[in-house]
Amino acid sequence: MNQKRRTYKINTDGKSYQIHDSPFYKLLSKNKLLSVLCISKEQLITILSSDLNYNVFSQVGKTGKARTIEHPINSVDKLHTRIASLLCRIETPQFMHSGVKGHSHVTNARAHLGSHKTLTTDIKSFFPSTKKAMVFHFFHKRMQCSPDVADILARITTFESHIPTGSRISMPLAFWANMDMFFELERLAKSHNVIMTVYVDDLTFSGKEVNNLFKSTVNKIISKHGHIMHPKKTVLYQHDDVKVITGVVLKNNSVTIKNQQHANIHADMDLWKVVRDDLFVPSSLRNRLLGRLNSLSVISPNLKDKARSINYYKRKSKETKIQLKVATATAV
Repeated sequence: MNQKRRTYKINTDGKSYQIHDSPFYKLLSKNKLLSVLCISKEQLITILSSDLNYNVFSQVGKTGKARTIEHPINSVDKLHTRIASLLCRIETPQFMHSGVKGHSHVTNARAHLGSHKTLTTDIKSFFPSTKKAMVFHFFHKRMQCSPDVADILARITTFESHIPTGSRISMPLAFWANMDMFFELERLAKSHNVIMTVYVDDLTFSGKEVNNLFKSTVNKIISKHGHIMHPKKTVLYQHDDVKVITGVVLKNNSVTIKNQQHANIHADMDLWKVVRDDLFVPSSLRNRLLGRLNSLSVISPNLKDKARSINYYKRKSKETKIQLKVATATAV
Protein backbone atom coordinates (compact mmCIF):
# COMPACT_ATOMS: atom_id res chain seq x y z
CA MET A 1 0.00 0.00 0.00
CA ASN A 2 1.42 3.42 -0.98
CA GLN A 3 2.03 5.85 1.84
CA LYS A 4 0.50 9.27 1.47
CA ARG A 5 3.18 11.91 1.03
CA ARG A 6 3.36 14.24 4.00
CA THR A 7 2.51 17.85 3.28
CA TYR A 8 4.37 20.44 5.31
CA LYS A 9 2.92 23.85 6.12
CA ILE A 10 4.46 27.18 7.02
CA ASN A 11 3.83 27.85 10.70
CA THR A 12 4.61 31.23 12.21
CA ASP A 13 3.34 30.04 15.61
CA GLY A 14 1.60 33.40 15.92
CA LYS A 15 4.95 35.18 16.20
CA SER A 16 5.97 38.44 14.57
CA TYR A 17 9.18 40.31 15.24
CA GLN A 18 11.76 42.69 13.82
CA ILE A 19 14.60 41.32 11.72
CA HIS A 20 17.14 41.68 14.55
CA ASP A 21 15.00 39.37 16.70
CA SER A 22 15.14 36.54 14.15
CA PRO A 23 17.01 33.38 15.28
CA PHE A 24 19.10 33.82 12.11
CA TYR A 25 20.34 37.24 13.26
CA LYS A 26 24.02 37.12 14.28
CA LEU A 27 24.01 33.33 13.97
CA LEU A 28 27.71 32.50 14.16
CA SER A 29 27.89 28.83 15.14
CA LYS A 30 27.18 25.82 12.92
CA ASN A 31 26.01 23.88 15.97
CA LYS A 32 23.56 26.67 16.77
CA LEU A 33 22.41 26.59 13.15
CA LEU A 34 21.60 22.87 13.48
CA SER A 35 19.54 23.66 16.56
CA VAL A 36 17.63 26.45 14.78
CA LEU A 37 16.94 24.21 11.78
CA CYS A 38 16.00 21.23 13.98
CA ILE A 39 18.27 18.82 12.11
CA SER A 40 21.34 16.74 12.94
CA LYS A 41 24.85 17.17 11.56
CA GLU A 42 24.46 13.90 9.63
CA GLN A 43 21.19 15.08 8.04
CA LEU A 44 22.79 18.35 6.97
CA ILE A 45 25.76 16.56 5.41
CA THR A 46 23.40 14.25 3.49
CA ILE A 47 21.39 17.19 2.16
CA LEU A 48 24.48 19.15 1.10
CA SER A 49 26.01 16.16 -0.68
CA SER A 50 22.91 14.88 -2.48
CA ASP A 51 21.92 15.64 -6.07
CA LEU A 52 18.42 14.24 -5.52
CA ASN A 53 16.83 16.96 -3.40
CA TYR A 54 14.35 18.27 -6.00
CA ASN A 55 11.60 17.03 -8.26
CA VAL A 56 11.85 19.09 -11.45
CA PHE A 57 8.94 19.17 -13.89
CA SER A 58 7.07 21.47 -16.30
CA GLN A 59 3.67 22.94 -15.55
CA VAL A 60 1.44 24.78 -18.00
CA GLY A 61 0.02 27.97 -16.54
CA LYS A 62 -3.20 29.85 -17.26
CA THR A 63 -1.56 31.61 -20.19
CA GLY A 64 -0.67 28.26 -21.78
CA LYS A 65 3.05 28.84 -21.25
CA ALA A 66 5.07 25.99 -19.73
CA ARG A 67 6.94 26.83 -16.53
CA THR A 68 9.67 24.81 -14.86
CA ILE A 69 8.85 23.85 -11.27
CA GLU A 70 11.67 22.94 -8.90
CA HIS A 71 10.02 21.32 -5.90
CA PRO A 72 12.13 20.19 -2.92
CA ILE A 73 11.43 16.67 -1.70
CA ASN A 74 11.65 14.69 1.52
CA SER A 75 13.98 16.18 4.17
CA VAL A 76 14.73 19.25 2.04
CA ASP A 77 11.02 20.03 1.74
CA LYS A 78 10.75 19.86 5.54
CA LEU A 79 13.88 21.97 5.97
CA HIS A 80 12.67 24.65 3.55
CA THR A 81 9.35 24.79 5.37
CA ARG A 82 11.18 25.33 8.66
CA ILE A 83 13.29 28.16 7.25
CA ALA A 84 10.25 29.72 5.51
CA SER A 85 8.32 29.61 8.79
CA LEU A 86 11.09 31.54 10.52
CA LEU A 87 11.43 34.09 7.69
CA CYS A 88 7.66 34.66 7.64
CA ARG A 89 7.80 35.73 11.29
CA ILE A 90 9.88 38.76 10.38
CA GLU A 91 7.72 41.87 10.02
CA THR A 92 7.51 43.07 6.44
CA PRO A 93 7.18 46.72 5.36
CA GLN A 94 3.77 48.25 4.68
CA PHE A 95 4.25 48.13 0.91
CA MET A 96 4.30 44.31 0.99
CA HIS A 97 0.98 42.58 0.20
CA SER A 98 2.03 38.99 -0.60
CA GLY A 99 2.45 36.45 2.17
CA VAL A 100 0.99 38.87 4.73
CA LYS A 101 -2.08 37.95 6.78
CA GLY A 102 -5.09 40.06 5.82
CA HIS A 103 -3.47 41.13 2.55
CA SER A 104 -3.88 39.81 -0.98
CA HIS A 105 -3.66 40.75 -4.65
CA VAL A 106 -6.93 42.62 -4.07
CA THR A 107 -5.61 44.78 -1.22
CA ASN A 108 -2.55 45.39 -3.38
CA ALA A 109 -4.78 46.83 -6.13
CA ARG A 110 -7.05 48.75 -3.73
CA ALA A 111 -4.04 50.67 -2.42
CA HIS A 112 -3.98 52.48 -5.79
CA LEU A 113 -7.64 53.52 -6.02
CA GLY A 114 -8.08 57.09 -7.17
CA SER A 115 -7.33 59.21 -10.20
CA HIS A 116 -3.58 58.75 -10.32
CA LYS A 117 -1.05 58.01 -12.99
CA THR A 118 0.07 54.44 -12.35
CA LEU A 119 3.04 52.29 -13.29
CA THR A 120 2.70 48.50 -13.16
CA THR A 121 5.57 46.15 -13.85
CA ASP A 122 7.09 42.89 -12.72
CA ILE A 123 10.53 41.42 -12.40
CA LYS A 124 11.27 38.93 -15.15
CA SER A 125 12.00 35.40 -13.88
CA PHE A 126 12.18 36.70 -10.32
CA PHE A 127 13.07 33.46 -8.54
CA PRO A 128 15.61 32.15 -11.11
CA SER A 129 17.25 35.59 -11.26
CA THR A 130 17.63 35.70 -7.48
CA LYS A 131 21.03 34.05 -7.31
CA LYS A 132 22.80 32.14 -4.58
CA ALA A 133 25.19 35.09 -4.11
CA MET A 134 22.21 37.32 -3.24
CA VAL A 135 20.99 34.79 -0.67
CA PHE A 136 24.48 34.57 0.84
CA HIS A 137 24.66 38.38 0.97
CA PHE A 138 21.35 38.53 2.85
CA PHE A 139 22.38 36.03 5.51
CA HIS A 140 25.96 37.31 5.81
CA LYS A 141 25.51 41.09 5.54
CA ARG A 142 21.91 41.72 6.56
CA MET A 143 21.46 38.91 9.08
CA GLN A 144 25.14 39.20 10.12
CA CYS A 145 25.67 35.43 10.10
CA SER A 146 29.21 34.11 10.00
CA PRO A 147 30.47 33.37 6.45
CA ASP A 148 30.32 29.58 6.94
CA VAL A 149 26.77 29.70 8.34
CA ALA A 150 25.65 32.03 5.54
CA ASP A 151 27.22 29.72 2.98
CA ILE A 152 25.38 26.68 4.35
CA LEU A 153 22.06 28.55 4.35
CA ALA A 154 22.64 29.74 0.80
CA ARG A 155 23.48 26.21 -0.38
CA ILE A 156 20.48 24.51 1.21
CA THR A 157 17.97 27.14 0.05
CA THR A 158 18.99 27.32 -3.62
CA PHE A 159 18.80 24.99 -6.61
CA GLU A 160 21.44 25.25 -9.33
CA SER A 161 22.61 28.55 -7.79
CA HIS A 162 19.21 30.27 -7.66
CA ILE A 163 16.08 30.30 -5.53
CA PRO A 164 13.87 27.34 -6.55
CA THR A 165 10.58 28.08 -8.28
CA GLY A 166 8.40 25.60 -6.39
CA SER A 167 9.38 25.77 -2.73
CA ARG A 168 7.60 27.25 0.28
CA ILE A 169 10.77 29.22 0.84
CA SER A 170 10.75 30.85 -2.59
CA MET A 171 8.50 33.84 -1.90
CA PRO A 172 9.76 34.97 1.54
CA LEU A 173 13.43 34.34 0.73
CA ALA A 174 13.18 36.13 -2.63
CA PHE A 175 11.86 39.21 -0.84
CA TRP A 176 14.52 39.28 1.86
CA ALA A 177 17.34 38.41 -0.54
CA ASN A 178 16.26 41.45 -2.60
CA MET A 179 15.43 43.73 0.32
CA ASP A 180 18.06 46.30 -0.72
CA MET A 181 16.35 46.70 -4.10
CA PHE A 182 12.84 46.95 -2.65
CA PHE A 183 13.86 49.49 -0.01
CA GLU A 184 15.70 51.59 -2.59
CA LEU A 185 12.54 51.59 -4.73
CA GLU A 186 10.52 52.59 -1.67
CA ARG A 187 12.85 55.53 -1.00
CA LEU A 188 12.41 56.64 -4.61
CA ALA A 189 8.63 56.42 -4.29
CA LYS A 190 8.53 58.35 -1.00
CA SER A 191 10.76 61.08 -2.38
CA HIS A 192 8.17 61.68 -5.12
CA ASN A 193 5.12 61.25 -2.87
CA VAL A 194 4.24 58.09 -4.79
CA ILE A 195 2.42 55.04 -3.40
CA MET A 196 4.32 51.79 -3.91
CA THR A 197 3.11 48.22 -3.36
CA VAL A 198 4.72 44.83 -3.96
CA TYR A 199 3.00 41.52 -4.59
CA VAL A 200 5.69 38.81 -5.05
CA ASP A 201 7.34 40.07 -8.26
CA ASP A 202 4.66 42.62 -9.21
CA LEU A 203 5.46 46.26 -8.46
CA THR A 204 2.92 49.08 -8.66
CA PHE A 205 3.50 52.82 -8.28
CA SER A 206 0.82 55.52 -8.35
CA GLY A 207 0.93 59.28 -7.96
CA LYS A 208 1.23 62.59 -9.79
CA GLU A 209 4.98 62.19 -10.32
CA VAL A 210 4.70 58.81 -12.05
CA ASN A 211 5.91 59.41 -15.60
CA ASN A 212 8.45 58.12 -18.12
CA LEU A 213 11.37 59.55 -16.14
CA PHE A 214 10.12 57.83 -12.97
CA LYS A 215 9.70 54.60 -14.96
CA SER A 216 13.28 54.91 -16.27
CA THR A 217 14.62 55.39 -12.73
CA VAL A 218 12.72 52.30 -11.51
CA ASN A 219 14.24 50.35 -14.39
CA LYS A 220 17.76 51.49 -13.47
CA ILE A 221 17.34 50.46 -9.83
CA ILE A 222 16.00 47.03 -10.78
CA SER A 223 18.85 46.53 -13.26
CA LYS A 224 21.45 47.65 -10.73
CA HIS A 225 20.34 44.84 -8.43
CA GLY A 226 20.71 42.15 -11.08
CA HIS A 227 17.15 41.90 -12.35
CA ILE A 228 15.19 42.81 -15.48
CA MET A 229 12.00 44.87 -15.54
CA HIS A 230 9.71 42.79 -17.77
CA PRO A 231 9.26 44.83 -20.99
CA LYS A 232 5.99 43.14 -21.99
CA LYS A 233 4.43 43.52 -18.55
CA THR A 234 5.29 47.13 -17.91
CA VAL A 235 2.41 49.59 -18.35
CA LEU A 236 2.26 53.31 -17.64
CA TYR A 237 -1.40 54.32 -17.13
CA GLN A 238 -2.77 57.85 -17.27
CA HIS A 239 -4.92 59.03 -14.38
CA ASP A 240 -8.25 58.38 -16.15
CA ASP A 241 -7.33 54.99 -17.70
CA VAL A 242 -8.91 51.70 -16.70
CA LYS A 243 -6.07 49.95 -14.89
CA VAL A 244 -5.29 46.28 -14.30
CA ILE A 245 -3.27 45.69 -11.14
CA THR A 246 -2.39 42.15 -10.00
CA GLY A 247 -5.36 40.78 -11.92
CA VAL A 248 -7.83 43.32 -10.50
CA VAL A 249 -9.48 46.01 -12.64
CA LEU A 250 -9.62 49.57 -11.28
CA LYS A 251 -12.36 51.55 -12.99
CA ASN A 252 -14.17 54.70 -11.89
CA ASN A 253 -12.56 54.57 -8.47
CA SER A 254 -13.83 51.04 -7.82
CA VAL A 255 -12.53 47.49 -8.20
CA THR A 256 -14.02 44.90 -10.51
CA ILE A 257 -13.02 41.74 -12.39
CA LYS A 258 -11.74 41.39 -15.93
CA ASN A 259 -14.14 41.04 -18.88
CA GLN A 260 -12.65 37.64 -19.67
CA GLN A 261 -13.36 36.47 -16.12
CA HIS A 262 -16.97 37.66 -16.49
CA ALA A 263 -17.18 35.76 -19.79
CA ASN A 264 -15.78 32.56 -18.25
CA ILE A 265 -18.28 32.67 -15.39
CA HIS A 266 -21.15 33.43 -17.79
CA ALA A 267 -20.25 30.48 -20.04
CA ASP A 268 -19.97 28.08 -17.10
CA MET A 269 -23.23 29.36 -15.55
CA ASP A 270 -25.09 28.81 -18.85
CA LEU A 271 -23.78 25.25 -19.03
CA TRP A 272 -24.56 24.60 -15.37
CA LYS A 273 -28.17 25.83 -15.78
CA VAL A 274 -28.66 23.23 -18.51
CA VAL A 275 -27.53 20.32 -16.35
CA ARG A 276 -28.29 21.49 -12.80
CA ASP A 277 -31.45 19.39 -12.48
CA ASP A 278 -29.60 16.33 -13.72
CA LEU A 279 -28.52 13.96 -10.96
CA PHE A 280 -25.11 13.58 -12.59
CA VAL A 281 -23.72 17.09 -12.97
CA PRO A 282 -20.03 16.82 -13.99
CA SER A 283 -17.97 17.48 -10.87
CA SER A 284 -15.32 19.16 -13.05
CA LEU A 285 -17.85 21.81 -14.14
CA ARG A 286 -19.19 22.37 -10.63
CA ASN A 287 -15.73 22.56 -9.05
CA ARG A 288 -14.41 24.91 -11.73
CA LEU A 289 -17.41 27.20 -11.39
CA LEU A 290 -17.27 27.21 -7.58
CA GLY A 291 -13.55 27.90 -7.71
CA ARG A 292 -14.05 30.91 -9.96
CA LEU A 293 -16.98 32.27 -7.99
CA ASN A 294 -15.32 31.90 -4.59
CA SER A 295 -11.96 33.37 -5.65
CA LEU A 296 -13.50 36.32 -7.50
CA SER A 297 -16.11 37.03 -4.79
CA VAL A 298 -13.29 38.78 -2.92
CA ILE A 299 -13.48 41.42 -5.65
CA SER A 300 -17.21 41.17 -6.48
CA PRO A 301 -19.12 40.07 -3.33
CA ASN A 302 -22.35 39.50 -5.32
CA LEU A 303 -20.74 36.35 -6.76
CA LYS A 304 -21.12 34.71 -3.33
CA ASP A 305 -24.87 34.37 -4.01
CA LYS A 306 -24.16 32.41 -7.19
CA ALA A 307 -21.78 30.14 -5.26
CA ARG A 308 -24.49 29.51 -2.66
CA SER A 309 -26.87 28.50 -5.45
CA ILE A 310 -24.35 25.98 -6.78
CA ASN A 311 -23.84 24.53 -3.30
CA TYR A 312 -27.61 24.36 -2.73
CA TYR A 313 -28.13 22.26 -5.87
CA LYS A 314 -25.10 20.17 -4.92
CA ARG A 315 -26.70 19.26 -1.58
CA LYS A 316 -30.08 18.74 -3.20
CA SER A 317 -28.55 16.42 -5.81
CA LYS A 318 -26.76 14.43 -3.11
CA GLU A 319 -29.96 14.01 -1.06
CA THR A 320 -31.89 12.92 -4.16
CA LYS A 321 -29.24 10.35 -5.04
CA ILE A 322 -29.37 8.91 -1.51
CA GLN A 323 -33.18 8.69 -1.65
CA LEU A 324 -33.01 7.03 -5.05
CA LYS A 325 -30.42 4.54 -3.81
CA VAL A 326 -32.55 3.64 -0.77
CA ALA A 327 -35.67 3.28 -2.89
CA THR A 328 -33.84 1.02 -5.33
CA ALA A 329 -32.45 -1.16 -2.51
CA THR A 330 -35.92 -1.46 -0.91
CA ALA A 331 -37.50 -2.44 -4.21
CA VAL A 332 -34.94 -5.22 -4.65
